This record gives sequence, structure tokens and C-alpha cells, in this order.
Amino acid sequence: MNNRLNILLISILFVNGVIAQTSEPDSIKTQELDEVVVEAQLQSTSATVSTYIPTSKQKNSSQTATDLLNRMAIPQLTPGMGNSVKTNAGKDVNIYIDYLPASEQDLAGMRMADVRKVEYYDYPKDPRFQGSAHVVNFIMQKYEYGGYLKAYVNEFFIANSGQLNLYSKIQYKKMTYDLGVGGYYRNGSHDFNNTVETYRLPQADGSINEFKRYSITNNAESRRRYFWPTFKALYRTDKISISNTIGATFDNYPKENYSGSVYFLPADFPYSDFVNDANHRQNYITYNGYWNFILPHGNTVNFAPYYSYSSSKQNSRYREGHSSEYTNNALDDTHKASGNLRYQHDFGKWGDITISTQGFYYNSHTRYSGTSTSNDRLTVLRLGPGVAYNFTNDKFYGAVGVGFSYDRTKSGNITEISTYPWTDISAQYSFNNKNSINAEFHYSNQIPALSVRSSAVIQSNPLMSYTGNPNLKPYRCYDFGLSYQWLPNNKFSFSVFGTGFIAANRFVYVYEASADGILRTVQQPMGKFIQGSYGLNGTARLLGSNLQISGQLAHCIAKNEEPFNWTKSHLNWYLQAFYYLNQWHFGLQYQSDMSSAGDFTNGVWENSKDAYTAIAGWGNSSWNIQAQIANLFRWNWRSGTTVLKSKSYDFEQTAYSPNKHCFIYISATYTFGFGKKIKVGNEASQVSGAGNAILK
Repeated sequence: MNNRLNILLISILFVNGVIAQTSEPDSIKTQELDEVVVEAQLQSTSATVSTYIPTSKQKNSSQTATDLLNRMAIPQLTPGMGNSVKTNAGKDVNIYIDYLPASEQDLAGMRMADVRKVEYYDYPKDPRFQGSAHVVNFIMQKYEYGGYLKAYVNEFFIANSGQLNLYSKIQYKKMTYDLGVGGYYRNGSHDFNNTVETYRLPQADGSINEFKRYSITNNAESRRRYFWPTFKALYRTDKISISNTIGATFDNYPKENYSGSVYFLPADFPYSDFVNDANHRQNYITYNGYWNFILPHGNTVNFAPYYSYSSSKQNSRYREGHSSEYTNNALDDTHKASGNLRYQHDFGKWGDITISTQGFYYNSHTRYSGTSTSNDRLTVLRLGPGVAYNFTNDKFYGAVGVGFSYDRTKSGNITEISTYPWTDISAQYSFNNKNSINAEFHYSNQIPALSVRSSAVIQSNPLMSYTGNPNLKPYRCYDFGLSYQWLPNNKFSFSVFGTGFIAANRFVYVYEASADGILRTVQQPMGKFIQGSYGLNGTARLLGSNLQISGQLAHCIAKNEEPFNWTKSHLNWYLQAFYYLNQWHFGLQYQSDMSSAGDFTNGVWENSKDAYTAIAGWGNSSWNIQAQIANLFRWNWRSGTTVLKSKSYDFEQTAYSPNKHCFIYISATYTFGFGKKIKVGNEASQVSGAGNAILK
């Protein structure tokens, strides 16, 4: 038996040896393979969301979340040198951190190293976004327990302003506690306006007396002191998120003093000096709530309550020559409360439906003294039920929402009740994870600004006074847009866009002339205001992504019908480049001269000078130090102009400020983490108050 087994084994070995000798050599033994590099996909788009993953270089070179968005150059967002976040079409973007609402100070207090990805949505169906039209959501690294401290400080040299903010977070099990406090100061002597006004006043004999009034500022002095504390408590599980924030803000302008000269052409009035001394302050406390419950069987309930109390005081004294002096003081107490309740049911492949109810309450009491003595009370109540349906498949996402707003406004003894519908329509189609197209349409009725409803008549100088209109009604708004995103690979991203906005049945400032001067009134209805823009946005990442170049080109067009009757347009563009060298980063930014229509109520066309900035900084996951020098070769304080032309009154105002002058900006952040892991995001934030109803 053993002999047979040995013979079998020898036979097998012999056959294998023959096969090995007669077969071709193995090619793997003689061929060298090229190096294969697998690159992670850093950007993608779908029918519902576009996702972007920041690199460590981008995070380490950023001090705040808005810095990071600028470094990432997300194609749906407008690049810029400020802290505002807007779409390419100039529409506001709501910011969330891990699906919870965030404010400007939340973004400043965020720990950059813990940002895992950034999502961009248009009209998202997720009820946690509370029906927002355009959303950026930061997804943060999750941690078990711990906390962190972060300090942020900056200083504008030559501009004479700076701030210091401190943030802390402590998480234990399901609870997270945030405490934030910050302060800001500004001492200015170059913030003022020079104005040339043209008056056309009717005379008793039927003629028109036309002349120009020049107001030239020779000295300016302004001060601002700003302080905010905030505390936030968050309870979160897989199914429940409950966030409550209490904060306060103390915003004080103790000095806004200007002096200069006034003269006329033709010289029918005497040359004189003017002095304008003013101060104002606004203090408020605010509560913000956010409660989200994920229920069984595809149901979700979301509620966002809000309350704010604001106390405002405003004083001014204007003297022109030796005989004309005008004192205007105002005190305002305002309460504002709102709530947004949303219920959503998911039908699976058949989409989902959302039922919402929005409530809004505003009550203000404003007392005027000086050239006008008045005691104004204003109460606004709005209820807005609505329903929305969303449908999604692999490539298409569509949303349709309808509802109405019930408004009850009481101004003095006048009560107005009105009901208006609203409509939201959005559709998105994704050809693949590199191409998507989006279209949207929105119709609503907006309540007029509360600060233009007063019947008080304020005299600002010998020839100009202004008042409001308590009989204003809600006005209709239409906006629509179309955009296309192309993300071919990690090196390039592009978008093209177009948008439009129409305000109908609007109220506007109307300048009524008499032989003694101009009374600026508020009248309704007036002709339409139409504004649109179109353009393109692109980014290129070169030299192994160490060099990033991005920019935007946009053409803005506006038409302002009765009573101003003008059509204007302008080409605005922006370009920036960042280069990364290990932990160092360097940047150049250029913004062209910008022109656009002002608020649709005032009939003005605004122009600002171009601006350019050089940036150098060093950063890692804890430290970030950055220096900027802006407008190096510009040593004049003129920053832009504002122009108005109407039947009886024109003005051209030249603004002076440090914004377009050469200045140096130095800032630093330091973040210290403790605990096993750090739970970050949704930092305690500066809160927004109720505003006030003081006539403007």
C-alpha cells in the first residue's frame, strides 16, 4: 500500500515538472507595473444635494466657516471677501451645522479641523431645514464626550476696529452645553457722506425754482461698542434634537458727530456751517428654540419657537447756520414672537408631504420728541398654513408648496385684515454625479417694513422732512431662477446661472415738492421693480491642488418703473487665487467696481469702487494666524456713490469709509480640545433681535 502511494506521488511530481518546463514563463515575474494613485472624489452632485469634502489644507488655512466656504469655492455660492453667504444669484443662504440652525457667530466659533463635508441644497425636503430655500449644511466629526475652548481675535489697522470672541463647548452623554461671549469696537473718523442735492420747487407764479445744495463734511467722529453673551443647551439622540438658546446683545453708538459746510448754486442762499451730533443704542434679549422629533412609520415633527424683546433709543441734533436747529429723539420698545410648526410624512417611493403652520407676532411702541411729537403703536399678526409635496427618484427631485398668509395689522386706530396666497415650485435633475440642473419659482406677499409706517413728520434740515404711511398694504413678490452645475473632476467645477425678481403693488419713497422744500412720503401702489442677473462661476485646482483659482462673472440688470422710470445694468466680476505651501497659505483677491440697484423702495443706483487684497497665513489644526493688506496703493477714503433722480428732487451722495482705503488686517484663532473626543458644531452664537419701528 505504501509502495503504491509513493509511486503515485512521484508520478504527480513528474507531471508537474513537465508542465512547468513546457509552459511560457509567468509575465508577472518580468513586467514592472506603473504606480497607481487612487484619488478620492471630493465633489459630487445629485438630484437632491451637492456634496463637497474640504481638504486639510483648506481647513487649516481657514479661521471661520465662511473662510472655509470661500477656500472651497463651491460653485453654487458667490465668492467674496466678506462674511455673507449668498447664492450666485445673490439670494440668502441659510446655514446649518449637523442639521441645526447656525448664525454668524456659530460659524466663527466652529472648529475647522472637524468639518467632514459640506452639503448644498436647493429647496430641501428634510423637515429639519424648516422649509428654507437655499441651505449649506456642515457635517461635523462625531465624538463621544469632551469639549473645547476657542478664541478668535482680529484687528483692523488704519480702519481702527477689532473684536475678541470666546467660545466653549462641553458635552456629556446626550447633552451639549455652549457658552459664547464676544465684543467689538470701532473708532472712526473717515465714515461720512458728501451730498449734492437738486431741488425743483414750485413757485406761486407757476415757475420752478431749481437749485443745488452742497453738503460737505469736514470733520467726522464715530464710536461703536458691541457686546454679546449667549448660552445654548442641546439634547440629542438618534430620534430627538432639542436646542434652546438664550442670548443678549448690547449695541451702542455713543458718538456719531459730523460737521462741515453747506452752500448753494445759484448762490441764492447764504453759505453756512452745519453740525450734526447723534447717538443711538439698541439692547435686546432673545430666545431661540429648535425641536425635532423623528417618529415611527416615516413621520417627523419639527417646531422652531422664537421670542425677542428690544429696547432702542435714538437722539440727534442738527444745526445749520445760526438760526436753524432741529432736534429729533425716539424711544422704542418692541416685542417679536414667531413659531414654525412642520409635520412630514414619508410615503416611500411615492414621495412625502409636509404640512406647516407659521405664526408671527410683532408689537412696537415708539415715542418721538423734537421736531415731531408722536406716540405710535403698531401690532402685526400673521398666520400662514401651507402644504408641500416632494417627489424623488434616482435623477429627479421636485417640490411644490402652496399656502396662504392671514395678516392683521393695527397701526394706531387703523386695522387692516388681508389674506394672500403663496407658492413655491422647485425642480432638479441630475444627469449623473457630475451634472445637475435646477429651476425654481416663488410667489409671496410681504408685509411692508415696520419703520416706514409712522405718521410722524421728521424735519432733518431746512429743506427736507420725511414721514411714513400707516395705510401700507402687503406687496407681491415673484422670484425665479435657473442654474446648471458641472463637476467634471476634483480639478474643475463650473456653474452658470440666471435669476429674476419682481416686486409689484410696491410702496416707494416719493418726494413731494412745495415752495418751502421737499417732504419725502411713502406711497403705494407704484410701478413694478424688476431685477435680474446671469453669469458663470468656475474653479480650477492646479499643481496637485496646491494652486486654486476661482472667479465669477455676472451681468446685473434692473428696471425701476414709476415714479423713477429708469433701466440700468452693470458687469460685476471677482477673481481669487490661493497657493498652499506646507502649512503656509497665500492668496490674492480682486473685486471689480460693483453697481446694483438699492432697495426697491428708494429708487437709487449704487456704485462701489474695486477692491484687492493680499493674504498670507500659517495654520494647523489648533492655530491659525493670518495677515491681510488691502488696497495697498489707494490712500483716499472715497468708497462709492449713490444716485437718485426723480421729478422734484435728485441727489448724488459720495461715501467715504476705510473699506476701499488701504488697511491691514491681522487675525488669529486658537482652539484647545479636551476629553476623549470632541463634539463640535452649533456653537453658542450671537443672537438677532426684533429690530425697532423707528421711522427711517
